[in-house]
Amino acid sequence: MVRRDRSAYLDALRAVALVRVVLFHATGWWWLTAFTAMPLMFFIAGTLFARSLERRPALPVVRDRYRRILLPYWTYLAAMVALWGVLGLLGEITPAQWVGLLLPVLSTDGVAGPGAGTVVHLTWFALWYLQMHLLLSALGPALRRAQRSHPAVLWTVIVALGALTAPVAPALTIAVFYGACWVVGYHHADGSLDAWLVRRWRTTALTCGPVGLALFVGLHDRLPPAAAVGVVLLGAFWLSLALGLQPRIEPALAGHRTSAVVRWFSRRSLTVYLWHGAVLYAVVAAPLPGGGTVPGNVLWCLVLLPVAALAVGWVEDVAARRRPQLWPHTMHVLDLRVPAQQRDAAPGPDPPAGRLSPRAPARRGSQGPPPGGPRGGR
Repeated sequence: MVRRDRSAYLDALRAVALVRVVLFHATGWWWLTAFTAMPLMFFIAGTLFARSLERRPALPVVRDRYRRILLPYWTYLAAMVALWGVLGLLGEITPAQWVGLLLPVLSTDGVAGPGAGTVVHLTWFALWYLQMHLLLSALGPALRRAQRSHPAVLWTVIVALGALTAPVAPALTIAVFYGACWVVGYHHADGSLDAWLVRRWRTTALTCGPVGLALFVGLHDRLPPAAAVGVVLLGAFWLSLALGLQPRIEPALAGHRTSAVVRWFSRRSLTVYLWHGAVLYAVVAAPLPGGGTVPGNVLWCLVLLPVAALAVGWVEDVAARRRPQLWPHTMHVLDLRVPAQQRDAAPGPDPPAGRLSPRAPARRGSQGPPPGGPRGGR
């Protein structure tokens, strides 16, 4: 029987990664990218997606993932379109960009809005993450089948695509890298990654961390391809460190206050990601006191992001077919209740990811052969 409780540790890792994203955009400190938040977020998303596929058929999983992303996103987009209209910028949006804005997965050149090169770009510059997430969700079942049945072939294709696109299309290489992080999440869901790392995580971290940091810091502005390799190694460093330290850190998440914070980020992660750019735009364009300075930007994010969560965060609850709340773990102020038949049909929370344990077995799904890990690591 599949357990229905969710992994608090994965939610905590995602909260940390999300805070890093907001801090980077609020401060502009490039060195913060040494903590590679995006690879970690795609790894977590891939893990949870694989867990969902364990419980339900692929089509409902993809459909529900799209609903959970697109409803909050379209709410945000409606607010931004209203803002762009007030600023008189709607005429700058091309028909192709309108298609990409409404359905990001159809955009071939990234999700883009008006005001490129100006402060207005803060209202749409981060939408590519949602585009990549939607694309990987659509491809997710096929990637899962390939990862289970032909892992060596899948990883050969991924590595080859990364190597071939690096000299000519760095943006595509980044997309391939994030896709690889998603597939690594599949191995974590199976337990095969944990079984491989249990005796190797310290060596992996001590090797990848210093080398990746040296390449990234030393060559980020002189040799971007080498710096990109550094980012990959830093991603491996943080991932191995996070999984290796899980048995020591996870018990600390059982406290009431800590679990409440983690739960809040879990229920409002998309709201924070979507609206932090708009908050930074308001801070700079208003202008609010201290706007444009690092302390001012960070302080206003701390003040205004909770306000945004109060105002529109409940849309995430509606998208997930939960009873809407103004604030998770508070009284249900909004009297908007999901009908019983919808609530019964709604997807439950994902079960926990496997812990790093030498005895963590590779889980078998309802179909396909036993999962396997990348051959190069065996």
